[in-house]
Amino acid sequence: MANDLPLQGKTVLVTRNKRQAAPFRKKVEALGGTAVSASLIAFQEALPDECADSLREDLSEPGWLVFTSVNGVRFFFSYLDRHGLALSGRKKIAAVGEKTARALKERGARTDAMPDEYVAECLADTLKRHASAAEPISVIKGNLSRDVIKAELEPLGYQIREWVLYNTIQDEKGMDELRRAASRSHFDFITFTSSSAVHTFMHAVGDGEKAWENSGASYISIGPLTEKALLEYGISSHVPDIYTIEGMLDVMCSMSGKD
Repeated sequence: MANDLPLQGKTVLVTRNKRQAAPFRKKVEALGGTAVSASLIAFQEALPDECADSLREDLSEPGWLVFTSVNGVRFFFSYLDRHGLALSGRKKIAAVGEKTARALKERGARTDAMPDEYVAECLADTLKRHASAAEPISVIKGNLSRDVIKAELEPLGYQIREWVLYNTIQDEKGMDELRRAASRSHFDFITFTSSSAVHTFMHAVGDGEKAWENSGASYISIGPLTEKALLEYGISSHVPDIYTIEGMLDVMCSMSGKD
């Protein structure tokens, strides 16, 4: 019965990028909740066309390709397609988590290493176990991605090269949507899937930050970095055991007391 759905009567603010928000919204609605989307960040291509020859040379050499996000996968293969490049079988591939590995599989690429915990520190530890210092490592990342892998592995003698494939920018239209949504909706849960979305959210709400904090809504973070970003503003949040959208949904269902 509809009334038995765990998120029945709950309103969830989804702050994901517009392209990625739809699956999250549908999952919330399937659990009986009402989802309100406000896209706070957008992504744009970052790697210049003149880097194509250098990337082609990199791909032709043995070593590791490391993907730190689904967006990295998307922009990487878009760049390859646009410049007539191909992923050679000489590269081993590491992915930060199951969603990134799934995105790679959809492009015909097999993941050779993935950490049990989907954060950069654990990905670095995984590479220490699977890659030798003689194998060059190329990291596919965005402009706001941390340099954990480089910081952790270079001192150990690993050769690290970073390719910034995309930039994360503020979605001005989405920020306006957030302000409008705040004026007409009460939220039971406010969800964040990245620290950049947290900072953009706080910039958008401005002086209304405390009002949001005291609105009675529960904040849900996808992982420890997002949790840390919220704590910078004095806001505590709930973090799932598994750092995925499904994990966030499990937390909300459990908190709703209708599992």
